[in-house]
Amino acid sequence: MAPAMSAAQESTVSPSAQTSPDATQEPARGVIDTPIDDPDAPLYSPFTARYLLDEIRNLRSEFERSRAQIIERQITREYNIAHEAAGYARNAVELFFFVITAVMTLLVFLGWNSLRDVRNRINDIAEAKVGELVEGYAERLNAIEQELHEKSEHLLATQREIDDTNEIHSLWLRASQETTPAAKIAIYDEILRIRPDDTEALTFKADAALELEEPQWALSLTNRAIRLDPDSPHALYQRACAYAAMEMPTEALADLETVIGQSENYRETARTERAFTLLHGNDAFEKLINPMELAI
Repeated sequence: MAPAMSAAQESTVSPSAQTSPDATQEPARGVIDTPIDDPDAPLYSPFTARYLLDEIRNLRSEFERSRAQIIERQITREYNIAHEAAGYARNAVELFFFVITAVMTLLVFLGWNSLRDVRNRINDIAEAKVGELVEGYAERLNAIEQELHEKSEHLLATQREIDDTNEIHSLWLRASQETTPAAKIAIYDEILRIRPDDTEALTFKADAALELEEPQWALSLTNRAIRLDPDSPHALYQRACAYAAMEMPTEALADLETVIGQSENYRETARTERAFTLLHGNDAFEKLINPMELAI
């Protein structure tokens, strides 16, 4: 079963291939400009693919480490600011206490109040000020603690996501090297165990189910993928294959028309698709895959 051409294969087509009819000299073709004669063959060797996946994994890991370091520095800076603010507040309270003491001592010397009244009044004022400061900084410290907890949870979740991504990359590499549909399905199930909403894994699993001649199973998988991503052309194409294998041409042609409208590459793929064998000779199908020949 020929899977749909991926976006990576589409990006390899060089703009130099679209030359105007008036061009007098065809430019030299490089590896990138060489047309793809066999869309089923891998573009890279497994070693090159593994190197690219490792590079992507290293970039993501380095990005997350940098972000964690920035968050740690920010939290440390906020803690230092709070610590210095508390020190300033303590100094302000002490200075205020000394000023009150001096003023009340002067009042005692002038005979306005007794020393006991001055002391009680100073204690009341100092306790009220200190209580306000302590309450304010307690609230700020609680807020900082809550923020630290949330950022720690975010870092843990990010680390788990990195681990899952690395494992999924290795599973995709294994799947590309498998030759039997059953072995591929087992690997896709491992991917779906990690990420149940992975539409690509669901779609490729449906493709393998079609190779096992299980169109109803493939239809169920593609419907699930389309519910997760209604605009997925790959899922729509595989559903069209499943409909065609189940001898439901109306539904198959509707999905095929939609997916060809999204990408012309599916028109060429549909011409050699084994699942569309029952549609050969159908006027609507021939019009979809060979519009220029019918126009002539």
